[in-house]
Amino acid sequence: MNNRVYTVGSLIPGRLIAKPPVSEQTESKVIKTEVITVEQNGKRMDIHPVKGKLLDIALNQGKQINYKCRKGTCGQCTVKVLIGPRLSAPNSQEQKKLKNEITNGYRLACQAEIH
Repeated sequence: MNNRVYTVGSLIPGRLIAKPPVSEQTESKVIKTEVITVEQNGKRMDIHPVKGKLLDIALNQGKQINYKCRKGTCGQCTVKVLIGPRLSAPNSQEQKKLKNEITNGYRLACQAEIH
């Protein structure tokens, strides 16, 4: 195998540069993309985690989550989190509105934060 080392002087325009060989270890690694899966009104949505409020991140990614007040008082943004271990603990507003439903995986998207 040819293991050439290229320097700045050897990079002449128009020449093809070979990519360094990929080791077998790198090829065998599987890269998993984490997602947060939520359900609202029977519709499932996968949200790619970015730090911030779950509702804001979902809307920025084009997900159609119903919402109204954004304060945690109306409950319109209630979602069931199917997969999502990277969320904050339920705050007092969620506990007040959702009560025991929190133990079943329900959260207010406007209050739940992604870490």
